[in-house]
Amino acid sequence: MEFKKEIEQLVQDYADAVHTQDEKAFKSLWTGEDTNIEISGTRLFRGLESIYQDFLIDLIQKRYSSIYLINDGLKAYLLTEDVAVVVFEYHTECIIRENGQSHGIEGLETQVLKKTKEGWKIAHIQYHGKDIVPGNSAG
Repeated sequence: MEFKKEIEQLVQDYADAVHTQDEKAFKSLWTGEDTNIEISGTRLFRGLESIYQDFLIDLIQKRYSSIYLINDGLKAYLLTEDVAVVVFEYHTECIIRENGQSHGIEGLETQVLKKTKEGWKIAHIQYHGKDIVPGNSAG
């Protein structure tokens, strides 16, 4: 499979796993190394168990009853034969668990990927976003 197609599929699989919060699917996308890190605008999650439990379950699942992460266009850069960087703009479509209201975030995400014997896997994610105010449009 072509490099960019593989990377696009990995990003889509990540978005799907964030939506379904399926532990096996989510964890299978990562290298599983002690150095796995996810950085949000305000928090740092070290190690795959923390990324899954503290980020996806304790932070995301507790806040949203539904979350869709939508890739709004990505660029993938092959740094070496087994390391790549992906940068993409995104937005989310969420339902706030507490009140059932729609909520959205738009931002920029960077993923560092490592090629393993199982294919490309996530080693690191950093993202920044801002709330989308309903009824307002940029421009």
